[in-house]
Amino acid sequence: MSHTLRITVRLDIDLRWARMEVRGCLTEENCRALLPIVRRSFRILQEPNVVIDASSAQHIEIAGIDALERLGISGLEAQSVVGDSAGSCSLIVPEVLPSCPSRFPRPHGSHRFAA
Repeated sequence: MSHTLRITVRLDIDLRWARMEVRGCLTEENCRALLPIVRRSFRILQEPNVVIDASSAQHIEIAGIDALERLGISGLEAQSVVGDSAGSCSLIVPEVLPSCPSRFPRPHGSHRFAA
């Protein structure tokens, strides 16, 4: 089973904040890919304030959220430090975490076939 993580980063024109939009699957294994992007954003921004918005993710594992919290990123409350970089980083997730769609078989007739 392949869990793909897609990230779009939006920067404020005045370099005060960044918003990372997460799509695809956020898992314990791939959540660490967010940290280098957060750290790079901290280096670019005048007043490092990063929001990771996973509200549109297709699948979110609780273990991925737990791993991010252990790394200093959690909930709507901004953390003052991520690793050894000063700045704030917060995480937005839906109230009900979406399950991986690959775990559920598609109904009969919904598969696409190459012509």
